[in-house]
Parts: sequence; C-alpha cells; structure tokens
Amino acid sequence: MEDERVVASSAGNRLSSTSHVATPTNNSNMNLPPPPGHPLATYVVQVPKDQIYRVPPPENDDIVKRHREAAKAKGKKSKGNFSTFLLWFVVVLLLIGVIIGGTLTAIYFMYTPIAPKFSVTKLNVKQQKQGNAPTYHVTLKAKNPNEKMGIQYKSDEDGANLIFWTKNLGYGNFPGLKQEVSDSSNINFKIHGLKGKTVPPNVQKSISDKKTKRQISLKLKIESPLVFNVWILKLWKKDLNVKCEFRVSTMAQGTKILSQKCKTTMS
Repeated sequence: MEDERVVASSAGNRLSSTSHVATPTNNSNMNLPPPPGHPLATYVVQVPKDQIYRVPPPENDDIVKRHREAAKAKGKKSKGNFSTFLLWFVVVLLLIGVIIGGTLTAIYFMYTPIAPKFSVTKLNVKQQKQGNAPTYHVTLKAKNPNEKMGIQYKSDEDGANLIFWTKNLGYGNFPGLKQEVSDSSNINFKIHGLKGKTVPPNVQKSISDKKTKRQISLKLKIESPLVFNVWILKLWKKDLNVKCEFRVSTMAQGTKILSQKCKTTMS
C-alpha cells in the first residue's frame, strides 16, 4: 500500500510538473528564447534631441535663399560693371577718334600744299654758226605761295623741254632749289639743242635775222619732284609739272617776253 502511494505521488508530481511546463501563458510580453548560437544583445544609443533633423528647420531655408539672392545680385553687378566698362571704353575711343580726326583736318587745311607759281622772265639764244645746235638760256621766276611750308625742288635730268609748235628744240636739266615760306627765286638753266637735227626754219630765221625781228611762240615744259616741309618735317611729296606758253619778240639779241601763260599742276 505504501509502495502504491509513493508511486502515485511521484506520478502526480510528474504530471503536476509536466502540466506546469506545458501550461501556456496569456502574457503578450513573454520573452522568447534566443535562437541557438545567436545570443541576444541590447544596445542603447543616446542622441541629443536638438540634433535630430528629420525636416530642415526654417532657418536653413532662409540661409539658402539669402545665398542664392546674393549670388544673383553679384552676377548682375558684375554684368553691370562690364557693361559700364565697355560703354566707357567705346566713349573714350570715340573721343580719341574725334581728337585725331580734328587734328588731321586742321593740319590738312593749315598745311595743304599749294603749287608754286612760275613765269618766264628771260630767254637768250646762242649759236656759234648757222646750222649748229643752239643753246637756249632760260630764266624762270618761281614763287612759293605757301605761308607755312617751304619747298624743295629736286634736280631732274632732262626735266626741261623747249618746244616750237610740235617740234622739240632741246632738253635741259632742271636744277635743285630750296625756297622758304612765301619766298621768290630766279631759276637759271640751259636747254641744249638737239645735235644732228635741223633747227626749224622759222626759228633759225628769228635767230639769224638781226635787222628784222621775227616773233616766235614757244612752249616750255618742266618736271621736277617737290618736297613740302615744315622746319625739318617733310610733310608732302609731289611731282611738279609746269607748262608755259609764251611769245618772244625775237630769238636774236634783245629778246623780250611779249606774253605768257604758265600752268602748274602737282600729282
């Protein structure tokens, strides 16, 4: 009997223990056992509340807007400064152009070269004997009409030519000469008759006939390079062309200039 009670008691204890283990709990917060080989660990991270930024604060938005507006204003200011600089640069160039143009215009009107004026004052003809080529001694009066510029005549070989109608009587070298402002000078040069060519009959009669004066119409052509200068400055270079048509009383002794017309051009 005692053995049966002991066995019954042990069985009851086992049942009680077994029923206690298998009895489910209604507690929702029951801790489940961790998986085998993966022990659970708990970590605590503390972050200050004022450093949690889920949404940017309004102050940041204002700062970004201010930076953007400042960048735009700086860009507009730099563009405005460049436009102002460009405008002033163009204005300065225009002023310089106006000054240079005005100066050149003033120089042009103040120092515009005027062609010198010429007139035939003397003509003497020398011939050793009839049939030989005569020599014509010519004297010109040259006047510089420029009031602010001097003139330098360059010597030109065979720059003077004497013509009777359409026939050349001879050639001569035009001498060099310097003239000051508003100066007048006499220019003497010789024209040598053409050797081996017969002197035109009318010219020969006017030279040989000493009793009867025979009037002759002649043409004198002159070419010479010119330089117009102010002090030591050479401002203009021109080519001088002179054409004088004149009439003499005779080509013998006592020649007088009866009439003349001289035209001067420059190129």
